[in-house]
Amino acid sequence: MAVPQKGRRKPPQKSARKPVQKSTRKKTARKGPSRGVVAFFAVVAALLALLVILIRTLLSGSSAPDTGEASYMETPPPEATISAATAEALESTPAVTPSPTPGPGEYIVEAVVSQPSQFSLESIAVENGARVDTYARTPEIHMGLSNSYASIEGVTTFRGNNYRDSAAYGNIPNDPKLLETVWSVAIGQIDDWGGVGWTGQCAIVHWPEETVRIMNIREEKQGGDLTEVIYATLDGRIYFLDLEDGQATRAPINVGAPIKGSVTVDPRGYPLLYVGQGIPEVNGRSVDIGTRIFSLIDQEMLFFLDGDDSFAQRSWYAFDAAPLIDGETDTMLQVGENAILYLVHLNTDYDPAAGTISIAPEVDRYVFRSSISDQPGMENSLAVYNQYGYFVDNSGLLQCVNLNTLTCEWAGDAGDDTDATIVLEQEADGAVALYTATEREHSASTNEYAYLRKINALTGELIWRLPVHVYTSADNEGGSFATPALGKGDLGDLIYAHMTRTPNDGATLLAISKESGEVVWQAAMGSGGWSSPVCVYAENGKGYVLVGSSSGALRLYDGRTGNIISILDLEGNIEGSPAVFNDMLVVGTRSKRIFGVRIKGGEA
Repeated sequence: MAVPQKGRRKPPQKSARKPVQKSTRKKTARKGPSRGVVAFFAVVAALLALLVILIRTLLSGSSAPDTGEASYMETPPPEATISAATAEALESTPAVTPSPTPGPGEYIVEAVVSQPSQFSLESIAVENGARVDTYARTPEIHMGLSNSYASIEGVTTFRGNNYRDSAAYGNIPNDPKLLETVWSVAIGQIDDWGGVGWTGQCAIVHWPEETVRIMNIREEKQGGDLTEVIYATLDGRIYFLDLEDGQATRAPINVGAPIKGSVTVDPRGYPLLYVGQGIPEVNGRSVDIGTRIFSLIDQEMLFFLDGDDSFAQRSWYAFDAAPLIDGETDTMLQVGENAILYLVHLNTDYDPAAGTISIAPEVDRYVFRSSISDQPGMENSLAVYNQYGYFVDNSGLLQCVNLNTLTCEWAGDAGDDTDATIVLEQEADGAVALYTATEREHSASTNEYAYLRKINALTGELIWRLPVHVYTSADNEGGSFATPALGKGDLGDLIYAHMTRTPNDGATLLAISKESGEVVWQAAMGSGGWSSPVCVYAENGKGYVLVGSSSGALRLYDGRTGNIISILDLEGNIEGSPAVFNDMLVVGTRSKRIFGVRIKGGEA
């Protein structure tokens, strides 16, 4: 379980992972044809075998075995060779501008190659508190492309949308030169939990004047529109700040227990706030843990989704995940470490003219168990394509769940605990790519690698797998706690992964080809890191990458070459992840501060 590096607390380990039973085929002897016929068929078989070998060589492992099983857990190949190309050579490579992404995200799962049955996966659907044999959601969920997720300006959830593919809104200046601190705000701690932890991304929302008018915004911040930062922190509070100057826009909400995850603001522009919480003890006493929904009109809590659920498959009830909101069906989608996927029909009643909002939640559940899920809970946030929800549990079981039937379409074994959130991309040819990155925890005694994988999200087929050599100890795992950053536009052929505890470097930022899975460039971070990288784009379309490290260094890289443009020392472990709104970014540190940082252009 990903918790801050100081005083890591994990639930008790359960029994060792059970081996996945692989299918075998028995051959039976039989009497038959003459030697001549046998010789003929032998020649034909040999030619066919050569043809198969040639095809497999050309495909180089891009397809799954003919047994239909997920090939994610084959013996690790040698560690990928990191490209040694110089910055000059990279700069001479023309930027790739991919074809526009088609819409509106209507492709469906078919020709599945990774069946749930190979993991003895069993699941049930629970509707309004009762188990049902058949679940049929009305109205059906069909979420659109990532750029249609929110109707309000800003970053409204962890990694921005249902594809979890961006934590930035707008553009930065052309020719960026400098990261400059504009403001900082002191925050507190509870027990050993101080500042902002993993995943720790804020929401940044541009509220129109008519919405500001009905909310409990401080009088001095009234009288116009407002770009508000909303940040949940380890001191148990949710802070509300003006993006421009860092001043409080209203009093904090005090949850009373540390919050490691990231908030979600309703993407429809409704004044609703959603936040999970997962530390079960404060000052030696037990506290409730779950997902809360607050009104942003008066900051009153409207609903508490209790993690101590009678259907829970694990006695660890944390909610580190950031919920998604499907505005079309008025539904909150959330996953928890109690191994439940929740669909909460909100029944929202919002009257902007009267300044009122209410909800009447109805809760449905997808509950599962499998042969490999000894720790079945989920810390990564749910990603959604069309009607399919994607997540990986703490044992490494990757699932594609149909949200309208609450059944598993396909499943795969990522091989290890996966806290990094899945990232989705609908590609120009109609394929849907799924990227996922693991830690090295359960496999530490047998394997030296953590993995970044690209998988066909509609079939479960493994497209490529990149092994990254990492170190793990009893107190500190290696691999990826950071969610990968998906390149778009100028960076559309690349995906970026921040891997911690790599040899010599402490942590490494990798730029990886989406097509081949090969490393294009790498940057040594100089220390460990759990902060998720963020791609940002200048007004001229050129792409850059922001990433924080545990040393306190916030770095801005040229996204194509890996050349460093600016480093800003925030003097504290940057365990949380930045969110960006135009030329401003916000990020917190474990040293009990939230920072507003401006990305300054060439005139700086």
